[in-house]
Amino acid sequence: MNTYNALMSPFKLKQLELKNRVVSAAHAPAYAQEGKPGLRYQLYHEEKAKGGLALTMFGGSSNISRDSGSIYGQIYVGSDAIIPVFREFSDRIHKHGCALMCQITHMGRRTSWSSGDWLPTIAPSVIRDPAHHSVPRMASTRDIRRITSAFGDAAVRCREGGLDGCEILSSVHILGQFLSPLSNRRDDVYGGSLENRARFMFEVIEEIRERVGDEFIVGIRYTADESNGGGMPADDGVDL
Repeated sequence: MNTYNALMSPFKLKQLELKNRVVSAAHAPAYAQEGKPGLRYQLYHEEKAKGGLALTMFGGSSNISRDSGSIYGQIYVGSDAIIPVFREFSDRIHKHGCALMCQITHMGRRTSWSSGDWLPTIAPSVIRDPAHHSVPRMASTRDIRRITSAFGDAAVRCREGGLDGCEILSSVHILGQFLSPLSNRRDDVYGGSLENRARFMFEVIEEIRERVGDEFIVGIRYTADESNGGGMPADDGVDL
């Protein structure tokens, strides 16, 4: 371990004091109950906290809106009903000196119309999803504003629930679908150049930051290189 002395040293991220550099990345273990992280879900992360993690991230692909259908048994952060559950979860993890964050997303076309409320999937362009084969409708500017606001609402619920931060999932979900020329064929201000394709993502980041304040931790997870599949090249990912 002498080669990795920094691994177990403290790290400060804004006001958040992490006791080491060991983090569990967000994933969806399919333990959610009615869209909430119940006891089994919480105990799963508590065991990690007991083991010495500095930060555990939960809620892989947690949905922020009803038209982002849950096909993996994800958490739903689109309702205030999640706040008291988050508070219970936060108290459970914080007592072990471990920070807690939730990943939030809108899946866009990366889901199915037959999940959740049976609402049509949406995407930047009408291009079939290669994974779940849904044919989405094209998102209108009204949809973009609505989803941007829903991201802000979800981030506020994370903060009100006592979490230390939230992570926005862009990769292959709606924000990533706008970023990628493989799925974005628009000719308006949300399509074409990298700046335009990234506009939605940055509007979401700005909305969240304005709603939660400067101290709440906000991260983003995105795919920086799609060059092997003919999508966004690594240079664009670096510029982004």
